[in-house]
Amino acid sequence: MTPAVKKWLKFVLRWGIAVFGIAFVLSNISLRDRVLVLGTDDRGYPREVRLASPAPDKIEPQTELNYIENSGGTVRGDQLVYRPDRKTVVLRDGRTVHLLALDLSPDPISPQVRRLLVGFPETPESTQRPWWIAPADVQGGFKLHVPSPLVDRGLATMVKQADGKYLWTAVMIFPIVFFITAYRWQQLLKAVEIRLPFARTFALNMVGCFYNSFLPGSTGGDVLKAYYAGKQTTHRARAWISVIVDRSIGLIALVMLGGAMATYQWLSSTVNDDATRKSMQVALGSYAILGAVVLALAIYYVPALRRLSGLDFFLRKLPLQEKVKKATDTMDLYRRRPGLIVAALLATFPVHATVVVSAMLCGIAFDLPLAWWYYFVAVPVIVLSGSIPISPQGAGVMEFFAIILTRRQGMTIGQAFALTMSIRVVQMLWNLVGGIFVLKGGYHAPTEQEAQAMNEDSGDEERREAVRAAL
Repeated sequence: MTPAVKKWLKFVLRWGIAVFGIAFVLSNISLRDRVLVLGTDDRGYPREVRLASPAPDKIEPQTELNYIENSGGTVRGDQLVYRPDRKTVVLRDGRTVHLLALDLSPDPISPQVRRLLVGFPETPESTQRPWWIAPADVQGGFKLHVPSPLVDRGLATMVKQADGKYLWTAVMIFPIVFFITAYRWQQLLKAVEIRLPFARTFALNMVGCFYNSFLPGSTGGDVLKAYYAGKQTTHRARAWISVIVDRSIGLIALVMLGGAMATYQWLSSTVNDDATRKSMQVALGSYAILGAVVLALAIYYVPALRRLSGLDFFLRKLPLQEKVKKATDTMDLYRRRPGLIVAALLATFPVHATVVVSAMLCGIAFDLPLAWWYYFVAVPVIVLSGSIPISPQGAGVMEFFAIILTRRQGMTIGQAFALTMSIRVVQMLWNLVGGIFVLKGGYHAPTEQEAQAMNEDSGDEERREAVRAAL
């Protein structure tokens, strides 16, 4: 397979995943409020309709709602039903039927199932109408897994009814992230004998954030950040490695934060509900990732393990040995400063806590049905998924993970989309501030000639160091 074909296949795969995710989300959300109603036709099947105006917070049986489907109409509150949490159920007589709707008690905290509307797939030839059954008519009884809201709020309604003070607070606290990450990177540069003033590292950090707004993944701008950092020093390879180490520390801290909060909820919960099980999954996944990181570091830094694992042999066989040696020498410099690495890791937790709190404030503004602690479980995973370099700002990927992590908490796809867009938009608003540094400092994406020079710089650096040594 030629390099051109491989590049094309990777492009198709990456954007195929992103487009599929985006299309799935867009097909399941609406700008208008939506409800599931009975009685709009004579077949007895529930229909989803979009409302002409936002639904009131409290819907009484006699409340009238206007919808816009099929030239419009009016339904009453007692015609509304809840969406099912599964596709089929098995009756006590062994028949498998489709679950079409639910009749729940109005308790918002712990709703109880009063009746289930079941039936067979609707076809033009079908004559049997759906029928109501009791929970006891289901084989083994019926237990509600995920209660859905009676009204699926539209995006326009959520934005219109959002609490502005929470949204503005979410936006205004976010710059804390940029100041801490710039300082963290400055210290990592010092560890490899590259000394840049804080103003310069802050500017380069903002330039990288600016390009993150439209390059694949939420880490795409790191390539540009590393490129311009390399132009500030003769130690270009060290500058590149510092960016990689900086990003790695950030991701590891993100996994640790999400894993710690998930573990706390998992072990402290007294009920085996869906939130507890999801916390367990996140915790175990975090342990697996951290275990892999520890194993990789042990293999790299313990000479005996390097030999036994074949890593030494692999590194010796890599092309561009000059660059490989520079990278390994830089990693050895970091090994001599374990205290600095630990300090950088600890400094990262306030960064991620700020991101989570910002997302939580947006969730409160949109009245999302999530407990405050669950943001510390879900948001780190959502943000981590956005780091995968598939699409700009992780579009489609973040939504996929948000839906998986929040649907068991009673959130609709539209609400999950609102959460991910809040995370994305707040960050992008401040990322775009980096455009000021791009315009002022002349930072631009490398041209083809600059990229070629970037690939050839290690040989030049070797020659410069040899000359300095001779002098």
